[in-house]
Amino acid sequence: MAVAFCCGCVGGEGSIFSWGHSQSFGSETPDERSMGLTLDEALADLAVSQNEEMISFENQSFLAVRGMQMAGDGRASSWTIFVRPANEERTVVLIYTDQGWSEYDWARSIEYPAFDPTTVLAPGELFRLHEDTLSGYFREDATEADLFLSNGTYVMTIYGPDTYETFRSDAYTGGEWMQ
Repeated sequence: MAVAFCCGCVGGEGSIFSWGHSQSFGSETPDERSMGLTLDEALADLAVSQNEEMISFENQSFLAVRGMQMAGDGRASSWTIFVRPANEERTVVLIYTDQGWSEYDWARSIEYPAFDPTTVLAPGELFRLHEDTLSGYFREDATEADLFLSNGTYVMTIYGPDTYETFRSDAYTGGEWMQ
């Protein structure tokens, strides 16, 4: 499912994006390429938002993370995080854009195993680790990537005017980089 998700097949029947609030995902396409922010920066802002009670819960298990419109340095224009609030059965989707965090209840449970985001490689680290492979793709201004993390695997789709490549990597070691 993660491969289909990252390959752009996110709206079809059976996709995790065909349930719940799929019409609410992400920000509008920016008029110009965003500088974005790292996942660590977004998670730091999430902690502040939770402390200020702007999010309806304080602790959660992370199930999946998606970065959209990423540049070659691991910064994304938006982050989507699937979480399960502590002591609850519901799945919540948190979306971070330049306007802050939004929270949506997800209609179905997602059965990805939970992970601690501090134990996986940060997307920027993954980009640096595979810089030799990736640097050629990001020479074009219009080239971007979407990144999906679940089940201990990063799946990155790089796309641009003449590019569409998908890579998979172990989220803990950065190894097993393959097309």
